Amino acid sequence: MLVTDLYLVRHGHPLLNTGIAYDRPPGPPLSEVGRAEARLAGMYLASRGVQRLYTSPLDRAQATAALIGAETGLPAVVVEALAEHRREETFDDVQARMRAFLAHLEQETVSAIVLVSHGSPIKAMLLALSEGRLDLSRHIYPNGNHLPTAGIWHARRSAIEGATSGTGWTLDLVFKPVVAAPPAHVPV
Repeated sequence: MLVTDLYLVRHGHPLLNTGIAYDRPPGPPLSEVGRAEARLAGMYLASRGVQRLYTSPLDRAQATAALIGAETGLPAVVVEALAEHRREETFDDVQARMRAFLAHLEQETVSAIVLVSHGSPIKAMLLALSEGRLDLSRHIYPNGNHLPTAGIWHARRSAIEGATSGTGWTLDLVFKPVVAAPPAHVPV
């Protein structure tokens, strides 16, 4: 079976200013807003026929994947390749590991897969799937990410019109969670 649908999910909003390294496991956990975002992403994906769920090893991604799994009925499989862009890596390094992981996905026996990762690896996947043609300048969110927290890009494979062989991908930002932030604690 050929993979025809990839859902690229950025982790939910993390707790900020924890002092925990952002690019190394465990990384900061999800905030309450992040958990609500992840539940909404899971509800969106529950009706999409997804069959496999992969996640980065960092806590915020694993927690996002667990909440998506609760809605889709899928167990999350941790994959090191989906990890956050590490300080010692260049973007070329991230692109190389994403291309290798995407090549691995070509061996899958399911058609619809969810990948929970981070801004930079998702950007690398989007560029690989579009062969560098996707204009991400219209999609800028906090910290230069190309999707909001718990946002979802859908990559859909389709035959290239007029081609005798091969396939192409159509990429759409299909989901942006809207979660009201909890009220700030006001000391009395």
